[in-house]
Amino acid sequence: MSSQHGPSGSYMTEGTDFDAQTSGDGASRSRASRVKGQISEFAQTAKTQASAAIQPLTNNARSLAEEQKVRGAGRIGNMAQAFHSAADEMAQESPLAANYVHAAAKKLDETASLLRDNSVEELVQIATDFAEERPLIFISGAVAAGFVLSRLLRSSTLDDESGEE
Repeated sequence: MSSQHGPSGSYMTEGTDFDAQTSGDGASRSRASRVKGQISEFAQTAKTQASAAIQPLTNNARSLAEEQKVRGAGRIGNMAQAFHSAADEMAQESPLAANYVHAAAKKLDETASLLRDNSVEELVQIATDFAEERPLIFISGAVAAGFVLSRLLRSSTLDDESGEE
């Protein structure tokens, strides 16, 4: 291996310029840093654009959930009234059964009030807290509620279709 002093003051060994290698590494680092910055900037722009695109969808979903919440509260309130009426009619023949039906109607009234008086976000928080405290009851209730809601939605769809004819 022979070393020579090159014209620019750098040492050359077998045709390799050490300064060129060092400055090449710095240039590579500089390029990598620029590319990393550009990728980061691109990611931030994409995140901003995605957020802007998702915002109307989020607002629409929130609005739809709020509308369904109000509609559900109304239906539950109507059911509670029907239960109270049925219990009043039963009171003469079977007072004990009428008391149970009134108690069920009262729970339905409370549920309707809970829906009316809280936002969707608050209802989600209430459900989350309850699920953490009593998971088995929560799961059982969710299954029952899903069944009842599917029946209500199915009947409302049938009502809407028969009303259009």
